[in-house]
Formats: sequence, structure tokens, C-alpha cells
Amino acid sequence: MEENSTKKRKTKGAFFRKFLYAFRGIGSSLREESSLVVHFICTAVVFILGGILHAGMHYYDWIILVICMMILMGGELINTAIENLTDMVSFKFSYNAKKIKDVAAAAMLIFSIMSIIVSLMILIRALLVVLGVVPL
Repeated sequence: MEENSTKKRKTKGAFFRKFLYAFRGIGSSLREESSLVVHFICTAVVFILGGILHAGMHYYDWIILVICMMILMGGELINTAIENLTDMVSFKFSYNAKKIKDVAAAAMLIFSIMSIIVSLMILIRALLVVLGVVPL
């Protein structure tokens, strides 16, 4: 019986260590990637503006904003991982390595543009509702 409880404890510890590793990854990415810091600041601004304009927003507006911001953050973390992995395996300049990094950066650009457009559409409409220009 004790062996089974020890096994459960080890499994529980391994589960929580995964979160520790994930938060460590976020922390190191924030320290090393200025673009991730910019995305975090922009996300905070969007959520603050949403909080100010919450009277003009539906719950699904919040869901859409959260999804867009998490796609943006996750995409930036994946982009960072791709760049670091590419740098690790390419010891000298490689056209293929450059292409890989450029494609990952292009994906982030698309995620960023999508997030900006969606956020502006939701927040501008919320502002117009709060000002009484359009109905909720």
C-alpha cells in the first residue's frame, strides 16, 4: 500500500513540476525577448480598456479578446522556441535556418495583425455603446 501512495506522490510532484517548467519558460522568454514584453504590455492595455468599457461589451466579446491574446502570447513563445532551436542547430549562416526564422516571424506578424483588428473592432464598438451611439 505504501508503494502505491509513494507512486501517487511522485506523480503529483511531476505534475506540478510541469507547471514550474512552463512558468520558468515564460520568465526566461520575458527576460530575453523584447517583442514578448511588448505583446504582454499590449495585452494588458487591451484588458484595461475592456475593463473601462465593460458596460458596452458582451461576455462573448471577452471570450474573443482572451482567445486572441492567448493565441498572440502562445505564438510568440512558439516563435521564440523556434528561433532558439534554429540558432542551436545552425552553427553558421544557413539559408534554410534564415527561412525557418522568417516564416516563424511571419506567422507572428499575422497573429499580431489579427489581434489588433479584432481588439479594435470590439473596443471601438464598446466605446460607441458606452457613448450611446449604438445599442448594446
